[in-house]
Amino acid sequence: MEKEVILSTTGLSKYFGGLAALKKVDIKVREGEIHGLIGPNGAGKTTFANVVSGLLRPTEGRIYFNSTEITNVDPHIIASIGLSRTFQRAQIFPRMNCLQNVMVGHHPRIKTGILKTMFRPPFFRGAEEEEAKLRALELLQLVGLSDSAERMGTDLVWVECQLVQIARSIANEPKLLILDEPTSGMGVEESQIIGSIIKQVRDTGVTIIVISHDVRLVMDNADWVTVIDFGEKICEGIPSLVRDNPKVLEAYLGTE
Repeated sequence: MEKEVILSTTGLSKYFGGLAALKKVDIKVREGEIHGLIGPNGAGKTTFANVVSGLLRPTEGRIYFNSTEITNVDPHIIASIGLSRTFQRAQIFPRMNCLQNVMVGHHPRIKTGILKTMFRPPFFRGAEEEEAKLRALELLQLVGLSDSAERMGTDLVWVECQLVQIARSIANEPKLLILDEPTSGMGVEESQIIGSIIKQVRDTGVTIIVISHDVRLVMDNADWVTVIDFGEKICEGIPSLVRDNPKVLEAYLGTE
């Protein structure tokens, strides 16, 4: 039985002056899957993430999330209905510890305000506030940072910043998570760790789009792969078929 489509774009285009970053891109992301979006630097991958998450307005086309059109909807509204994303350069609050950084992601669900929740003494915290803290601790454990809750953002190395960012992005219990270059600047072993975590997050019920130029990461972990080049979709399918596609071999994997 075919899975439900959770996100789709039709004719999605984005122009910066005369430069086409996206050209009539049609993509369907199915619920419960890891959907890879690959392409070289400058292919339009991050532009796709920015347009879908509301940070940029599309020039043309439509975007649908859970059958509801979200074209031109503001980012905070898109986030509130269940679409979260990370950024290629991890956005970490340096003067907060890891626990607090993750708790920030839970703020839409906290009526008392996230700052009051984080800095209020334990004996003043209500059930809602304690729930946010426990959830953040669970997510730190999920990404392998359970022993780093009290470490400050300034003390984290690049890989740890990415892990905290991933944990924070799922603190609000999204239905769909977009990971933008989650292994940028990492070695093979570190990329494998991220790949394992991505699968664990998917297994909690979150649909994931992995946007990356790291072909191995996507091929090893994705259920479905879309390839774009110069803003255009050139191929899509299951990883084994995409891997053997002549256009992909020539453009991304190299040919002799």
